[in-house]
Amino acid sequence: MEYREAVASLRRLQLLMRIKARSLMADSGLHPGQPRLMEFINGHPGCTQKEAADELDVTPASAAASLKRLEKAGMVARMPDTRDARRNRLYLTEAAREKLRANQEAFRKMDAQMFAGLTDAEVQDFCRICQHLFDNLADESCRRLTIWKLAERASGQEKEEKNA
Repeated sequence: MEYREAVASLRRLQLLMRIKARSLMADSGLHPGQPRLMEFINGHPGCTQKEAADELDVTPASAAASLKRLEKAGMVARMPDTRDARRNRLYLTEAAREKLRANQEAFRKMDAQMFAGLTDAEVQDFCRICQHLFDNLADESCRRLTIWKLAERASGQEKEEKNA
């Protein structure tokens, strides 16, 4: 059996989802990676820049640049650590929480649009099939990675290929 058509269908869907996601983020005024960082800070108020960088599997310099941009936009507040003056703790502002909620709602609507017309059983079947395909391809180096860490790894490989 030839699988190229199925693989092409998956790739086409993935590319369209990336296009739509970038459009949604541009409409919200957020840059790629910022919603993920904001979600981490929202779930871990008072975290440090290092903790955020480690969890999101980005370089400290990348995290610093994103945080600086978010701070300048009034989305993140840095507060000195009460026990260690060398550290700052990160908090989202109310404006950031509102923007994050609006961004999450926009993505929920996109998801609903994508799965419109499918029954719950069909969506469950789709999830089961995707998990099976993932399990077939995954080795130990990626089997337990979060979706964010998989995306970061894929992004890193794309950058290496462009530089080669």
